[in-house]
Amino acid sequence: MRKSGILFAAALSAILMSSLLAGCASGKNAKDTSVKTEQPKVRIAHPYEFFDFDKDLYITFPVAGNEVLLQSLVKKIAPEMKDFALKQLIEKTDNFYLASTLDFLAVEGQKPNFQFVATGSYPLSYNSMLFTNSNGFREVHEEQDGRVYNYYYNNAAEFFIDIPISGYCFADTEYLSGMILAQEHTRAGEVYKPDWPEEVYTKHFLSQKSKTINWYLASAETAVKMLLGANVKLPVDYAYGSMFRVEDQPQNGMLYSLDAVIELSDKRFVRPNVLVLNKLMQSLDKGDANRKEQVTVQPGNGNQIEIKNLVVDLTNLVDKFDPKQNK
Repeated sequence: MRKSGILFAAALSAILMSSLLAGCASGKNAKDTSVKTEQPKVRIAHPYEFFDFDKDLYITFPVAGNEVLLQSLVKKIAPEMKDFALKQLIEKTDNFYLASTLDFLAVEGQKPNFQFVATGSYPLSYNSMLFTNSNGFREVHEEQDGRVYNYYYNNAAEFFIDIPISGYCFADTEYLSGMILAQEHTRAGEVYKPDWPEEVYTKHFLSQKSKTINWYLASAETAVKMLLGANVKLPVDYAYGSMFRVEDQPQNGMLYSLDAVIELSDKRFVRPNVLVLNKLMQSLDKGDANRKEQVTVQPGNGNQIEIKNLVVDLTNLVDKFDPKQNK
């Protein structure tokens, strides 16, 4: 009797254990075979993908080490912005990307046509805090394809600006809907890669170095006319390079040491124009004559001419963005 009781208890335990294991297995299988809802992927685009790609000059730089340049530029295009608001904007900005036409440099009264994207740690609430009437802005509305866009307009330099999502500030002398739509489409996976030479976009702009400003001159016609005169023809397809702020200068100075690669349309033009450009660069150089690294101009790879260690003063360029000069 005792033995049969023990056998019955063992059998009952086995049945209960089997049921428990079957239940666990069933639950596990139900979890593994359930349909999971995937969250849409958000693609992080390069800020230049939001631009129109119809400008002459493109510049990108980290704010760290270039605070004086950014502050001077913002003061020109938004002269009514209070010091507190300007300080907040600069402190929260990590990188700045600018595209601009250059005809305003050569034509008196011509206004610059520009776009910029600033990336940083500013929230959406900065819209109502920075772009106020007292800082020289007013609210505007644009209706496009049945959708209403709300952003801000700078009265002095006549450009539109907004922080459409946290961390991004857009500005354009045209309406902002194009940049906002481009940003939305890139987050959904679309790619708006600029039609630039591969060495410029991938090897140059996507390899940002600390404190270094990268630039690309897509159209050099205006620059050539300004530097060499309207009657001088220099067959430049494009130019690109980098520059960094000269350390030994006044606190508010904007002296930069510039390196450039100039792509000519024909290799035969390289050597004769090396002599022309060398003489010109020597006359334009703003650096100390006794400094260790002097400006040099020499042939590069293929159709290229390379310029190194040219010290330039960006003050005159920044001053040209002053709306008072373009009226």
